[in-house]
Amino acid sequence: MRHRLGLRAVLMDLMAGVEIKGDEAMIQVLAEFSKRNASHVKGILNLTIPLDESPVWILGQYLSQLGLSTESRRPMEDGQRIRYYRLNTEDVEFAQGDVYCSFTVLGRPIKRSLHL
Repeated sequence: MRHRLGLRAVLMDLMAGVEIKGDEAMIQVLAEFSKRNASHVKGILNLTIPLDESPVWILGQYLSQLGLSTESRRPMEDGQRIRYYRLNTEDVEFAQGDVYCSFTVLGRPIKRSLHL
């Protein structure tokens, strides 16, 4: 089901550091497909898709099932604030297994990778 939704392609872009606004074609298609097939999404992924929710909210629900979340920034562009979303950096590090532990030994900072 996630493959048919196009979630893999979206996730690959997000894991590569791509930021989205929510108006991208692939995000719109994912949301429209999810709404059209809401009963199947509920049955297969146990996820309720309200018809009045935004594409970014819908994407966030799928990401949440995978243990991922987004963070956003709102820079000023042409006199308007535009919200950009990207994967939460800590979630990406955890998903990739690059979790680090920092500590001090004899006054020297040490950073070690924790392999989970």
